[in-house]
Amino acid sequence: MLPLLLLLSLPQEAEPVESGAQDAPSVSTEALLEVGLPLERSRADLLPPAGALGRGWMMRAGELAVTVEQSTSTFRGMRDGTQRVEAPDLLGTWSQVRRASRSRWTVEGRYGLSDNVTLSAALPLESRHVRWQGAGASGRTAHQGVGDLELTADVRLLEQLDERLVVGGGLVAPTGEHDARDAWSGTPNALLPYWLQVGGGTWQGLVSASWIRQEEGWAWGTGARGTLPFEKNDAGWARERTLALDAWAARPLGRGWIGSARLQASGWSDVRGAADEADPSRSPLEDNGRQGGDRLDASIGLAVDLSPPATGLTNRLEFSVGTPLWEDLDGPGPAAELHFAFRWRATL
Repeated sequence: MLPLLLLLSLPQEAEPVESGAQDAPSVSTEALLEVGLPLERSRADLLPPAGALGRGWMMRAGELAVTVEQSTSTFRGMRDGTQRVEAPDLLGTWSQVRRASRSRWTVEGRYGLSDNVTLSAALPLESRHVRWQGAGASGRTAHQGVGDLELTADVRLLEQLDERLVVGGGLVAPTGEHDARDAWSGTPNALLPYWLQVGGGTWQGLVSASWIRQEEGWAWGTGARGTLPFEKNDAGWARERTLALDAWAARPLGRGWIGSARLQASGWSDVRGAADEADPSRSPLEDNGRQGGDRLDASIGLAVDLSPPATGLTNRLEFSVGTPLWEDLDGPGPAAELHFAFRWRATL
């Protein structure tokens, strides 16, 4: 209530808003900054859309927020390099991946340690499925469980009237299972391949960055995220190193509605080390040298802002759908098909 009273008492310095305009703030950005409302609170389209890499959502000192996100990626067939292939064409004993999916529910809590530092913890629940076919056998293997916990700190480096820069760093804790077993590729109680393990089994470093800019009726942003395992796990292998970059644009479509478009380039290395029981002759998913790749994805999104006006609070539903434009795998590996993301976030 105090920031709102202060806001109402400040002189209005912004240009008058034309009737019917949905993409301009009702008060000046200078006034918002003076009462502690950061850049993204001045317009609903200044938050990174669902699926975006950049964090960019900063809390005020003592403020709490929660995010619930569901994301699903589907895969059809296999790809080696940029070409779709049948695994038996390369080695007759390999199992062929027909369909696969990765699904994740993530609950994240955010806390404003200060106006410039936001702490967060995110715990995922993951589900991975593979339909495979080999010589004389076929089946479906699935694995579900808690994934690796992410602990991060985001720092506001730059806050101007029309742009912001946030960098973040943290740790990925090995809370997910990395040595799960099940029936796989015709072998009962086999160690599941790297692709089906929901955890990495070792600590990882995490870095991120987010830049947001507003310009007339548009909001623009870029983001980056990278992970690096510190060591091999007790099974003898370490998760892939990853690096991803994206760029997005968003624009209000009407009262409370925001449309967005996004491009994302991502790359990930092969697995470092190898699990003792992995059998590369059984499936390419068990070959530590065939797990890396690069991909370029395009996505479109839609969000609705449900937050009360002139409060600086966030209550927002977001959805995005994307597909790869280009993919190059060290495989054969599962070929990406579609990606969906749904997210709800709100300040408490």
